[in-house]
Formats: sequence, structure tokens, C-alpha cells
Amino acid sequence: MLNSFLAGVPAILAAKDSPGFIVGPIAKLLGIIYNALFNFIYSFTQTGSLALAIVLFTVFIKIVLLPLMYKQIKGTYRMQKLQPELNKIKAKYEGKTDEESQRRMAFEIQEFQRENGSGMLMGCLPMLIQLPILYALFYIFRQPYDYVTVVGDLYTQITNALLNIGAAERVELLKPIILSKNTTVDVAVFDQVMALVKTMSFSDWNSILASGSASLGELSSLLAQKHSIEYFFGLNLVSNAGLGFPGIIVPILAGLTTYLSSWYMMKRQQASTGAADEMSATMTKSMNIVMPIMMGVITISTPVALGIYWTLSNVFSVFQTWIVYKLLEKRDEKGELVFKDKKKKEKKEEPKSTIVDRNKFTNQNNQNNKKGAK
Repeated sequence: MLNSFLAGVPAILAAKDSPGFIVGPIAKLLGIIYNALFNFIYSFTQTGSLALAIVLFTVFIKIVLLPLMYKQIKGTYRMQKLQPELNKIKAKYEGKTDEESQRRMAFEIQEFQRENGSGMLMGCLPMLIQLPILYALFYIFRQPYDYVTVVGDLYTQITNALLNIGAAERVELLKPIILSKNTTVDVAVFDQVMALVKTMSFSDWNSILASGSASLGELSSLLAQKHSIEYFFGLNLVSNAGLGFPGIIVPILAGLTTYLSSWYMMKRQQASTGAADEMSATMTKSMNIVMPIMMGVITISTPVALGIYWTLSNVFSVFQTWIVYKLLEKRDEKGELVFKDKKKKEKKEEPKSTIVDRNKFTNQNNQNNKKGAK
């Protein structure tokens, strides 16, 4: 696996930074990892290798983000436990609407959260980190020929197979496709034919194969290999999910699992620590409705592979949440998560006087008595 990992690095690093100078390096790094996982799967099976690599890749990402998820849940867990203390701070300023009182209350709440290892940012951090990852994966799955060496080599072979067809026949085969895409392609130039190949759909290839030409034998076998890699249970992983069947299944699953993950997180919080304050509960319920709908709509216009990744990520999140809460509840039973006022902990004990200290104190008293006598 190490050889396959290293073999794909130069090609992936040479890929164009289409995601931009910020997300581009992330896409290349994730592309190198995904390429290694794909090659590992491909060494066992060609069929569904792109989809099976997504499963391994999802597990990898979830393991990497697990420490951050643990901190997030731990911070939320502690703050729910400490809600009575926060309510005491708010009670101090109840009925005080002046700017100074509101500033003091906000400062005390912020200090209380800081001292107890929690805060609003920790709850948002995992999602903020996942955003550039999702953006990078969008390009990896939309352009697998740039990030998966096997797929890139296959597209090159398909292009060469087209160029090996006689010029006149090649023009007749590709002309309808070129016109349907409203573009101009010199079918004798490798780069231009390669660019066309990258945009061709399943129906485009079927129209070429339907000609029944004897010169398409090599191309037919290469397209069968491409189909076995890029398709999974009838879903084209590198094309957008869309609203048609069976692609629409992916956005539906993405939305449902997003709701499941959020709902389970809220349920665990309430079961372990009691209900949160009314404002937080209302906000959480609103997000549990908005986020699933938003993710479902977004995944309609993204590659199917990205929707599968998000769906699997949500399922693994539920499993990880269950594990983390079990660990926190055990620590809580042992008293390791009980609130302790840091100010009390940091209270310094008075130092015990030593023999040297007592002698120094006696000498100072004697000198003071002599001065008083004079």
C-alpha cells in the first residue's frame, strides 16, 4: 500500500488548483489519502471500488476528528451540568438592563465558561473544520481523474482509444456530442479530446457504442471498466445526484441522517444532563429542522459520492456520540467532571513558619523594643 500511496503523489500534486489557493492544498492532501485508500480497495476488487474507498475514507476522517468531537461533547456536557451556576450569574443581574450591568454579566459568563473549559466556539469548531473538507471533497469526487491515478490513467486510455479510430469515423461519432454541448473540439488533438471525454455522460457513451462499429472493441472494454469503478447500485458517483431516480435517494438520505445525528445529539444531552434553558432548546430544535433540509437541497447539485460521504459521516457521528457519552458518564460517576471553583482551588495556603523565620521574627522584635526604649 505504501508503494501505491507514493506512486500517486506526483500526479496529484501536479493537478490544477481549481478549488483555489486555500482549499486547493487541502484537496491535494485529501486526494493523496483517498487515492491510497482507493488503490488498496482496487487491489481486491474493481467493482464499486470508488464507493468502497469512500467508506474507508469516511472512517479515516472521523477518526482524525474524534479528539475534537470529544472536546466538543465534553464542553457541552460540562456546561449543561454547570447550568445552575450560570443561572445564578444571570439572577444577579435580573431586571438590570443598563449597559454596564449587561457588560458585567457577559464578562462573568465568559470567564465562567473559560475557567471550566467550555464556550460557544467549541460547539461550532467541528462544523467549521468540516466545511473546507467538504469543499475539497466536492472537487475530488467531481474530478476523480485528477486525484485518483487509476481513474486518470483510464481516462487517458479511453482518449487514446478514440484517437485510434479512423479520422472520418471519429468525427461522425463525436460530432453529435460536440454539438449537444455547444462547444468546439479538434478531434485530432489529444488534450481537446481528453477534455471532451471528461464531460461525457453515460448516455453520450451509449450513443457511441450504439453505432456498432467494429473499431470500438477496445473502447467498449475500457468503458465497461470505467462503469464498474464509477457506478454503485445504479448510481453514477461522479455526476450530480439531481432530482431523478435513483439519484434523489442520496439527498433524501443525506437530509434524514443529518436530522438523525442532530436529534440523537440533543437526546443524549437531555438524557445525561437534563433539559437546557428554553432559548437554547428552541434554537437547537430550529437547527434540527433547518440543517437537514439545507443539506438535502445542497447534495442535489453535488456529486453522488459527496452525498454518500456526508450520509456515512452522519451515521458514524451517531455511533461516536454514543461512545463519547458513555465515557463521559463513567467519568462523571467517578466524580472527574464535577464542577470545582478554580478560584477556590487556586487559593494559596499560608506558609508554615520555620526555625529561621521565627529567629528572624524574634530579632526584629528585639530591635523594635530597643528603639522604643530610646
